[in-house]
Amino acid sequence: MAKIRSTAPYIVQIVGYKNTGKSTLTAALTRYLTSIGRKVAVIKHDGHDHFEMDHAGTDSYSFTQAGAAAVAIMSENRTAIMKQQPTALDEMLSYLSDDYDWILIEGYKQADFSKLLLVREEKDFALSETLHGVIGIISWLPIEKNKLLQAAEGLVWHSVDETEQIAKWLVSLEGHVKGHV
Repeated sequence: MAKIRSTAPYIVQIVGYKNTGKSTLTAALTRYLTSIGRKVAVIKHDGHDHFEMDHAGTDSYSFTQAGAAAVAIMSENRTAIMKQQPTALDEMLSYLSDDYDWILIEGYKQADFSKLLLVREEKDFALSETLHGVIGIISWLPIEKNKLLQAAEGLVWHSVDETEQIAKWLVSLEGHVKGHV
């Protein structure tokens, strides 16, 4: 079984096909980890490149429309930086690595970090054969089906409804892993 790579921060990818619950699980893990005092950063991959951080009518939008290559928005409690350029995953991890206990990465299936694979349908499990570093399966399947697949593969399995148990299991791995981002 692959081990979570890193001492601080711990890095875990949440991967799966579209509509398997990646964002929901990422939010639940973030809630739990922060509730026990961990500082969490989340990186989300948008494979369609159609997201917007700012909206028409805002100052940040007008600055971007005017040609700004980067716009920073800062307040007493938050900072956001939007750049009109691609950023490599390793570069973002390096940027975040000094300030966070955990970095949860939603997506980037081919990156080389420990992964939780979401499986909504039995056919989704085939994705595990093409990925490196899968440490756990988060399943929507009935418990009987999970037990059959679990016995065959030897991976840690959780129900999609067990988000607190998944988070506790991840935290239990903290003391047993070493490495660097």
